[in-house]
Amino acid sequence: MPKREISHLDLKVQFTNEYLRSGGMGTIRDPELLQDLIDMQFDHNGKAIPESVTKKANAFMMVMLGSQLQPPYYSNDFISEYSSILQKSKCFDQINIDTVEQFDKIYDEYKSKEDMLFRGQREAKWRLYSNLQRFWILNKLDEEENSFEEFLDKLVTNGKTDYEENIKKILSEHNIDSINAISILGFLQHHSCPTPLLDWTYKFQNALFFGLDGLEENQGAKEIDDYFSLFYLKEEYMGEGGMRKLMEGSLDEVGQALALVLIAKIAKDDKQKLEMEEHFKGRSYLDKERVFGSGLVKFIAEIKHMVNIPISFFSDKDAESGFIFSLNNSQNIQNQVGVFTWNADPIKPLEIVGNEQYLEAKAENEPEDYRFSSCFNINKKLENHILKRLEDDGITREFIYPTPEINTWEVFEKSRVKASK
Repeated sequence: MPKREISHLDLKVQFTNEYLRSGGMGTIRDPELLQDLIDMQFDHNGKAIPESVTKKANAFMMVMLGSQLQPPYYSNDFISEYSSILQKSKCFDQINIDTVEQFDKIYDEYKSKEDMLFRGQREAKWRLYSNLQRFWILNKLDEEENSFEEFLDKLVTNGKTDYEENIKKILSEHNIDSINAISILGFLQHHSCPTPLLDWTYKFQNALFFGLDGLEENQGAKEIDDYFSLFYLKEEYMGEGGMRKLMEGSLDEVGQALALVLIAKIAKDDKQKLEMEEHFKGRSYLDKERVFGSGLVKFIAEIKHMVNIPISFFSDKDAESGFIFSLNNSQNIQNQVGVFTWNADPIKPLEIVGNEQYLEAKAENEPEDYRFSSCFNINKKLENHILKRLEDDGITREFIYPTPEINTWEVFEKSRVKASK
């Protein structure tokens, strides 16, 4: 008689076991189902024996597996997290790193990369929320504030009032004399104030340091809690939606609009107007090489404009473009080789906003399937080995946080409605 086969049995057992060991046992009200789960048998390799799995137990385990095949819900009421590596795979291309040999291979491969963005997080289950989103949700600030936009505007105003001189002092060292809303938020972000920015870095080792900072051992039953994560993607992928590209596009649109206005004034009749429009089609009235970037940056970076940009990316790496966001305004940012992503939504994680923007803009021949970035899930048991490698490369707490004496948390508290009452 052929052996019974049950599809994806190992995964079903894993997620059912994680559920039961995480408090799910008390939620099962069917005594027969509970007994069926208890009576399941396993071979010497720890694999479930299919013949010992009843139809009722299999149906229950199928539900457990099915719950991991869609991204977790997000809400105003709670911080959403991934329950498993499988569930996280719906948003990221992942590789698990479990051995010293595996880690050393990626460390040596990526430590010298210069065209990639990296971000470390000490829990693999965490989604890409900004600190402000976490505080907005946990403190139910949507019930306290008039709007997310108004709160951001207050944050920038208060940040400028309290720290403009600090920011200008550091910018002057780089011969930059213009600050804007993003540079203010960047300064606040790097000195403990929640903002809508999310930190990334061009340096693989720095991202590893952040992934290990405050690391805690897995005290539960879920496999995903054994790992911390390092996200990575090529800069060119993020750069296409970056502010520099948006501003270059804006100049093109404005310049072309001005050209059409000029043609309408010059043309003798409709025939000549059409001929001139065709001749100058796609050309801009403005010479982008002659446009001073800081004024345009300051204008577009105003919160009333930024809230209409769902997702973006800020970097001063390409200073020759003329578009300088004045991000090098903190010794922390400089040492961390820091760059930022922007998320205009108060509750949606960055990967969800990225997915929405992809589906909205994708061509018909492009796949529906979308992954925000790649991700190494690195086993926490490798912590000591990783710290030693980082220390050998000069990546220490003192290097990453050279100005710990500056703390801008009070700007967040001052910006809350209740603080002004």
